[in-house]
Amino acid sequence: MSGIILLVILAIWTVIVTKLTAFFTSKVHAGIKKKVLSVIIFALLFSAPVADEIIGGFQFRALCREGTKIVFDADKAKDKTVQLKNVPDRIIDKVIPIREMTWDWVDIKTGQTYIKYKYFYAKGGWLSRLISFPQGSPPYTFDRFCGSNEDALFKKMNISKDVNKYYGE
Repeated sequence: MSGIILLVILAIWTVIVTKLTAFFTSKVHAGIKKKVLSVIIFALLFSAPVADEIIGGFQFRALCREGTKIVFDADKAKDKTVQLKNVPDRIIDKVIPIREMTWDWVDIKTGQTYIKYKYFYAKGGWLSRLISFPQGSPPYTFDRFCGSNEDALFKKMNISKDVNKYYGE
């Protein structure tokens, strides 16, 4: 049902954008100039509802390239048991809301950080949040999640996780 609603919204928006494009190009004489101008105006107007997501997608991908690196001390972490330290999430102010989750794995006894990495979750743009489709308001133009592949590191270095509680509890 929600797919049908989305198709109806797209059809209505296409009709509106077509009429607006015709209105904006009505004073331009017919020919190649009018066709090129019509295509440009149509593309700009049609993408306007998700323009914040398009820009936010570029910002999100740049953040993912830089922020999802795993920082670890190989000599100290090898063959250890680690526990997750509670680090509060933070919201990064970009064009779209992005939540940064920091995972800080520490030695059970000393509290020394052995492994640290981040995950990022993005919300959709204003259109996604307005209509809340689908549930959770994910972005329409890119994947909402990025993070590191820490499982391979834990396995390779024979590190076990004590997940019964957070460090310091």
